Amino acid sequence: MLAAHRSPRAAAGGAARALLLLALTLGLACAPAAPSPTSSGPAVSEAAAAPAAASQAAAPAPTAAPFRMRVAYAEPTPALAALWVAAEAGIFARHGLDVDLQYVQSAQTVPAVIGGDIDMAFGGGYAAMSSRLAGSDLLIFYAMVNWYPYEFMVIPSIQGVADLRGQKIGISRFGSSSDVATRLALKHLGLDPDRDVSFVQVGSLPERIAAMQAGALAAGLSGVPDNLRLRKLGFRSLLDLSTMGDEAMINMGYAEESWMRENEGRIQDFVDALVEGVHYTKTNREYTERLIAQYVKLEDPEEVAYAYDHDIAKALPRVGRPSIEEGRKYLLSQEPTDPRAVGANPAEFFDLRYTDRVVSSGLVERLYGKE
Repeated sequence: MLAAHRSPRAAAGGAARALLLLALTLGLACAPAAPSPTSSGPAVSEAAAAPAAASQAAAPAPTAAPFRMRVAYAEPTPALAALWVAAEAGIFARHGLDVDLQYVQSAQTVPAVIGGDIDMAFGGGYAAMSSRLAGSDLLIFYAMVNWYPYEFMVIPSIQGVADLRGQKIGISRFGSSSDVATRLALKHLGLDPDRDVSFVQVGSLPERIAAMQAGALAAGLSGVPDNLRLRKLGFRSLLDLSTMGDEAMINMGYAEESWMRENEGRIQDFVDALVEGVHYTKTNREYTERLIAQYVKLEDPEEVAYAYDHDIAKALPRVGRPSIEEGRKYLLSQEPTDPRAVGANPAEFFDLRYTDRVVSSGLVERLYGKE
């Protein structure tokens, strides 16, 4: 086999090329780096920067993530339909909110807010005020149900008011809206709530109705459409509280003051959306009735229609502004048993800025037109 052979000239040429490549490599390695955007190197010319700027301007702005709110409602009652409508019809979403609605029994709404399990609740305003008296920082900011949407119903064996003496009356719990309303009804009927009857704490409205149907209670408050259903079973209504004209704090929106302070703008978005939800319920009956049937679990069209007429068309306010005067009355009623209520300022239990802003913004006129 012949050995490879290279001439001296070829070898010299190869060495020269190797030296040239080495010099080029070293030269590139030692060259100054191009200035970074944050370096102090020469400024880029306007002509060169223009395409990049135009590209950035054409890029769509990032969409802010919706603000998540955990919101509880204390009763599956038709009077709260505006909450469900605002969620299901996309009104909350249009205001940048991701609202997680949860049903929490009325007796548990205050502890759930204080414990941080939910952000705000729609439940008894009297319970929220009692909690603040006891040291919490709950504040009421909206009045979803500021009337008494109840009838005082009795079992078939009760023929009149006199038969109620010595009987068991159902409430959700002491200090709750049902407790306040039941005592008011008994006084209207000429009975002394503290002497003539005994109270049994049985939980929310569905539990109270079930206990009445089982015969464990002689009487209790009933909301629509249960009062219609109870009539068909022979129960009697001794008083329709919605006809009395009294202000009430049956279903109030409340949250911790510290949380509200951190999320003031978001709460305003929520209240604005809720007012729009109220308008939607009043102007879209068929859609609202479907949601009432879904959330309250009603199958009888008569009951659904009755619920809409009684709680939406007849009574639901366009803007639910809480009543400080009703709060004052409640504090006065608590003074004999709770020394902390003596001299308490009712205004310190409410934050009316959100409903006041809705009114001053002209939103109601834009929704309903000027009258």
